[in-house]
Amino acid sequence: MNPITQLPADAPAAESEHTDRAGRFLRLAGGAALIASPVLMFAGMMTCPPQDSDSAADYITSLARDSFLTELSAILLHYGLIVGSLGAMIVPGLVRGRKGRGLAVFGALAAAIGMLNVSGAVRDDWWRMVTGQQLPLDAAVRISDTVDTSSFMPLWSGTEMLAFLGLLALCAGLARAGVTGWWLTAVYLGAFVSMMFVPIHLTYVMGVAFTLLFLPLGVAGVRTIQRERAAA
Repeated sequence: MNPITQLPADAPAAESEHTDRAGRFLRLAGGAALIASPVLMFAGMMTCPPQDSDSAADYITSLARDSFLTELSAILLHYGLIVGSLGAMIVPGLVRGRKGRGLAVFGALAAAIGMLNVSGAVRDDWWRMVTGQQLPLDAAVRISDTVDTSSFMPLWSGTEMLAFLGLLALCAGLARAGVTGWWLTAVYLGAFVSMMFVPIHLTYVMGVAFTLLFLPLGVAGVRTIQRERAAA
């Protein structure tokens, strides 16, 4: 057989193999990111400086009290949200068929947009910490309130609820598709409701409840890696 005439026939197969490897790598990386997200969120919440109430004064005081904890918590939460938003984009790939696909696609997009926006808002912890350390408390509170009431701020901070709605849609979409059970949706709703009633000063309890809101990402990550290993 002439090797020169064989090359064109082999080229598409080789290209397809490389594409499959790249796709598998991205899916595995996405699965790892999904698992890392709730882990980083839990670490970030567990290192949050305790605060006595949800008032701006107590929030700034808690941030200014311990620079190391404030910065550590903020950076962990930031990257927990970043890897979660990136990983969310592969979750609809777990759905085989039409059932749950629309919910999964909407959930992935909404969660990614919301988490990316909130990841940037974590930077607020740094400047609130510094104002609390270098200015009188009343001045620091006044600056904080002024920033929060800026005209376009809701277009940024207001997307937090979009992330939570997106994660709920992901839960429902994966359950409808049979990828997970409805128990995951029940856990998510329970965590969301508990966030309304847990006092802010119960830092660790609040941290666990908040982390459970990101459990769907971790479960989707495990399912993704299991499916890729089975396919291999």
